[in-house]
Amino acid sequence: MIGKIGYLDLHSHILPGIDDGSVDWDMSARMIQAEYRQGVRTIVATPHNYQGKGQQDNERVRELCKKADILAGKIDRSFHVIPGNEVLYREGIPREIEEGHILTLGDSPYLLIEFIPNEGYRRIRQGLRELVEYGFCPVVAHMERVGALFGQEERIDELIDMGCYMQVNCHSLMGGLFDRRTARLKKFIESGRIHFLGSDCHNMTERPPIMLDCIRKLYKKLPKECVDRLVNDNQEQFLQKKYI
Repeated sequence: MIGKIGYLDLHSHILPGIDDGSVDWDMSARMIQAEYRQGVRTIVATPHNYQGKGQQDNERVRELCKKADILAGKIDRSFHVIPGNEVLYREGIPREIEEGHILTLGDSPYLLIEFIPNEGYRRIRQGLRELVEYGFCPVVAHMERVGALFGQEERIDELIDMGCYMQVNCHSLMGGLFDRRTARLKKFIESGRIHFLGSDCHNMTERPPIMLDCIRKLYKKLPKECVDRLVNDNQEQFLQKKYI
């Protein structure tokens, strides 16, 4: 079931004491161990990045990532933690990246962008277009939470055609037979509208890593080639810093 290079967790909060995720190194170590058991071999650490007083100290993010990567390497030499941010959208992101206030994902062109649930589509489209024009590959974080996109296939297609990508949380795919959100997301995966999975893990209780549990369920419910594209082909392109 697990591919040759393991799975990519594009969205996680495993670094200790830096946002609302892991509270200390003991918790981080347990989360990293859980990620490994879930078949993950590359974790992108994406602490929240807000504007103003809550602005992230990215030198600290990099230092914490180095320590987390050492922990991962002690489990398996092929297991890695790389730095990133979950960036709450605002104007001026390209300038903040240039000034070092925002990290792309693994120092690639990919950039994880979070929108508030009630953000208007016009602002979403304009903001993402600007990022694409600056040469970035915006990935919409947990797109299922964005009301202006979820259930709006034509809007999703417009953004993908523009050069954007969609990430969905594993927990959102774990609903039962009558869960409409899960059913819709599976259709999006089948149609190629979802490009990345993320655990969005914050701890080991309410929001633990569940990558393998999610992927096993997808393989049972969807055509194999659709899931392979999501968890093998797309992640390989990302790891090579190439466009999908």
